[in-house]
Amino acid sequence: MNKKIISILMAVVVSATVLSSCVFGMWDDINNGIYIEENPTTDFSELSLIDQLFRAYSLFELDEEALMEAVLKGYIEGTGDKYAEYFTAEEYERFTSENGGETVGVGISVIYNADENCIEIISVVPDSPALAAGVQPGDYITYVGVGENRQSVAELGYTNALDLLLGEEGTKAEFVVTRKGEEIEFSITRQKVESVSVMSRVCSIAGYEKVGIVKITEFNLTTPEQFEKAVDDLLTKGCNKFVFDVRYNPGGDLESIKAVLAFFLNEGDVVIRVADKNGNETSQKIEVVTHSGDYAPCSIEKSDIGKYKDLDFAVLANGSTASAAELFTSALMDYKLSVTVGTTTYGKGTMQTTFSLARYGYGGALKLTTKYYFPPFSDSYEGKGITPDIEVELDEELENVNIYKITDEQDNQLRRAIEELYKSN
Repeated sequence: MNKKIISILMAVVVSATVLSSCVFGMWDDINNGIYIEENPTTDFSELSLIDQLFRAYSLFELDEEALMEAVLKGYIEGTGDKYAEYFTAEEYERFTSENGGETVGVGISVIYNADENCIEIISVVPDSPALAAGVQPGDYITYVGVGENRQSVAELGYTNALDLLLGEEGTKAEFVVTRKGEEIEFSITRQKVESVSVMSRVCSIAGYEKVGIVKITEFNLTTPEQFEKAVDDLLTKGCNKFVFDVRYNPGGDLESIKAVLAFFLNEGDVVIRVADKNGNETSQKIEVVTHSGDYAPCSIEKSDIGKYKDLDFAVLANGSTASAAELFTSALMDYKLSVTVGTTTYGKGTMQTTFSLARYGYGGALKLTTKYYFPPFSDSYEGKGITPDIEVELDEELENVNIYKITDEQDNQLRRAIEELYKSN
């Protein structure tokens, strides 16, 4: 995971936790018709005893809020559900905001630059505070803070420096960048920023200038619109072959992936099969659908369905391709629309549901695994992943290079995917 972009937009979930925090399908205030007791009969008498002993004999005052949060998170840990999470009210607000493709920050995506021992800015979000302030891709953040308060990123360490760059809406993010040997100070007000989940470019390998490369970093609620814009833009630039790169994509939202797959499938095509704990199986198909609110960008119009089904394309995947990104990969394989190149994917074939606790009088939320899901026709890849059509390991000398620092010419997996596209003609 060390090659994955840290799309912090100055509000990051570090890459080590991204797989466990990804969501595949999110429905709020739903209990599927199951009656939830207000006073469950589960025996927690020992916990009650421990609580009484602490209150009677502890030298220290108990922080009620911190204590309850720790108990709830400890319960989740004990369930064995590795994708389950308890969210406090603040965490839930941030979680829903990020799933909607919106976060609070200045609008930059960064990676760690080991050679310079600093934070390197690899992209600046359009219409963001950072863009307005003059921040540029390629700038090195060498200090957090400005003037006498600045602290060296090299001394702080990457993770600590990122933590200091985070903050609430309306507050200032202050840092110093080095650009062509010159130090430049920035003091930028954080605000809500739309995340970038799709990046695109024309291939720079000589002889392959008609290949469009579209990298999908996650499937959030903004992804369908960003994906369509990226492909259309590359088509206007004369691209006639495409590589869709979902390496290091941890997944995302069910409605997002359905809307993206709609561009390649026909109306009525099965997108996903779902089975609950009792073995009851249902399927979801491509159809015209109009969403409202946060999910509006995931609506599927008649003109969207099959829009790109005649494109000539390949998919790049690896061991950090998970969840919704695996469904993207497997569905296109099932319908024989693409060749897949890379390494075996992560293997997450379970669906998580997020329940708001507001109806029960609490501010937080609970996410837990509720169902298995399957590709349109093939078997489940839970715990085993998807084996690509063409297995290609990334060259050994590139293993410790951040994926965003690897050029098209160096990327042997990308080159092989392009070669397969030309071979098929």
